Amino acid sequence: MPKINFLPDKKVLEVENGETILQTAIRNNIPHVNACGGEGKCTTCRLVILEGIENCSEQTEQEKALKEKVHTTDEFRLACQTQADGDITVRRLVLNKEDIEYVSEGGISGRLGETKKIAILFSDIRGFTPFSEKLTPYDVVFILNRYFTRMVKSVEDNNGTVDNYIGDGMVAIFGLHDEGNSARSAVKAALNMCDEMDDMKPYLKTMYGQDFDIGIGIHWGEAVVGDIGAGKSKRLTAIGDSMNFASRVESANKQFQSRLLVSEEVHNEIKDSIVVKDFMRTNLPGIEGRVTLYEIEDINFSEEESLNSELVEDGITWNKGPKIELFEEAPQQVVKIKREDVLIVKIEQKYYALNDKCPHAFLSLIGSDIDIKNETIACRWHKSEFCYKTGEVREWMKLSSFQKMLGKMGLNAEAQEVSQMEQLPIDVYSTKEKDGHVWIGLNN
Repeated sequence: MPKINFLPDKKVLEVENGETILQTAIRNNIPHVNACGGEGKCTTCRLVILEGIENCSEQTEQEKALKEKVHTTDEFRLACQTQADGDITVRRLVLNKEDIEYVSEGGISGRLGETKKIAILFSDIRGFTPFSEKLTPYDVVFILNRYFTRMVKSVEDNNGTVDNYIGDGMVAIFGLHDEGNSARSAVKAALNMCDEMDDMKPYLKTMYGQDFDIGIGIHWGEAVVGDIGAGKSKRLTAIGDSMNFASRVESANKQFQSRLLVSEEVHNEIKDSIVVKDFMRTNLPGIEGRVTLYEIEDINFSEEESLNSELVEDGITWNKGPKIELFEEAPQQVVKIKREDVLIVKIEQKYYALNDKCPHAFLSLIGSDIDIKNETIACRWHKSEFCYKTGEVREWMKLSSFQKMLGKMGLNAEAQEVSQMEQLPIDVYSTKEKDGHVWIGLNN
């Protein structure tokens, strides 16, 4: 039976039939680096064959490819890919203080990472530099925190994990903890992020006179998932070419003036669920060959989600809204339907549904005053009044008589702007109660 003399351990061990050098070491409790778990996906189990190289098995294709990357000589072999059919002497590559200390702590023995198929989302703010140049640093931090609060919620609501912040950019991973449908979850999160950005724009415009936009890129592929760092800073993250590819996809939004691009791998994984607005063939920096990117417009419900959330009756598509019991504590609730926010208000045991965005500034109506006698809802921002049954305008952005006079004279900017705006009604929708929920009807 062949024997392996392990150095610097000075242990001579017998090899069982069909065993690799790595398997022999692990079976005999010799701590041996194998970051990929012995799957031939890294070079950390490298060792030097000091004697008996002629008794080693031929190099596998995996071993040849990996050794070519690190430019090693023939005497260096991968323990996970090499078998011995005769006696050999090997030296493990524990060559410096850090390796020895790591081995003594038991940290280097066994798998240091795991290869997983994950979805990686990169996002970046478009136009933030000119936006922030006119603001104080405190304002910039304040705005970024409000922005990231919305973006992180979109990620976490879709089973994603925020991996890192890079200036005004963000990296999120889906499938890090083996959550299913990671590509679909990433696209849903990205679409929600775009909606949140649109919802935030009126606030930015009102507060600072300008706004910014977002760019998102998503890729689905293999990466090594494992703990990186040491001490309190150690964290679970992903490493690999897929991370770089996702970053390049996000950057391509600048070239194509788009918001959300996904790689061909994402598209192929969930093509039956997504609505593609456009696609393009292009070259990405650092990526060999041309690639296909897809601009995503929407995502469809799965068949199960559709059965539970939609029903069609008399030409009307009914969408399931909040539970009726929720209105006991808060008579105004907002629900998202077909990427649109809908405000549902409970008034005298009846439910009314309206577009949640006021027509003059696109700010949320939730929290607005209800006048039951006049059947109106008054936007809490500018006090425009709309009939909550028909959506018609009853009063447009209430101004004092003095303001109106100044507006006519051109001396009051707000009043002048109001006088020039088109008075738009608010959209209203049908409602009904069913199975303990309020349902909202949209005409087909």
